[in-house]
Amino acid sequence: MALDRTRPRPDLGYLRRRPRRGEAPASAPAAASTGSLSLSLGPPPAQRSTLRAPAAVPAAPPVHRASGRTILGPAAPTVTLDRRQSAIGSLDFEVTPQGRVSAVWELVDGTSGLVSEQGTTTSPEFGRRGLVQWHKGRLLVGLRHVQQLRRLLVVVEAIPQAPAVTTVATLYGGASVESAHESHVPALVSLALYQVDGELVIRREGAGFPSLPEAAKAYGFAATWTPPPAVQVRR
Repeated sequence: MALDRTRPRPDLGYLRRRPRRGEAPASAPAAASTGSLSLSLGPPPAQRSTLRAPAAVPAAPPVHRASGRTILGPAAPTVTLDRRQSAIGSLDFEVTPQGRVSAVWELVDGTSGLVSEQGTTTSPEFGRRGLVQWHKGRLLVGLRHVQQLRRLLVVVEAIPQAPAVTTVATLYGGASVESAHESHVPALVSLALYQVDGELVIRREGAGFPSLPEAAKAYGFAATWTPPPAVQVRR
């Protein structure tokens, strides 16, 4: 059988006829675009223009430390005791000109209660001494075991007819923290005390309530602890 050399062979597509002299070669099919062959590892140029530097993180406000006589007010309501001030001696709270100073306290284990002249005068003992106690008209917070304390409210009761009362907290070494408030309520929360990683933060408050238990309830204290009968209360 004679071969027909005039008909193309589709099964032999890899064989191409050489163009004759003067004949333009057949054009090859266009290759699919594969995008940029740049060796850059960054984003394409169109995306680079949309990137922005991360926003700067604002600096933390400076910590107000207690030194000498510190007076708290609306513009500067908090002060932080350093670790030495938070660990040596006692915090001694008293009220001027007159008034009974009481406290609502809470320990890190959730135990909470009240300390006042006419009620329970001490909190649980650590190292044979109440962490919070009322003694001769003053409120004392022992700092040797202060890491057992989570928070505390200083409350002024039975406020006399005076334009204002001032709560003074005296630190070991003589430094003091003061906060003055109007005195037209039966129970005034003058200061709040928080223990944060071994440092005490004292904050000015100023909220008034009908009674000490009402103040405790408003701030979320259960205040249910009572001393066992064997505890001898020192006044």
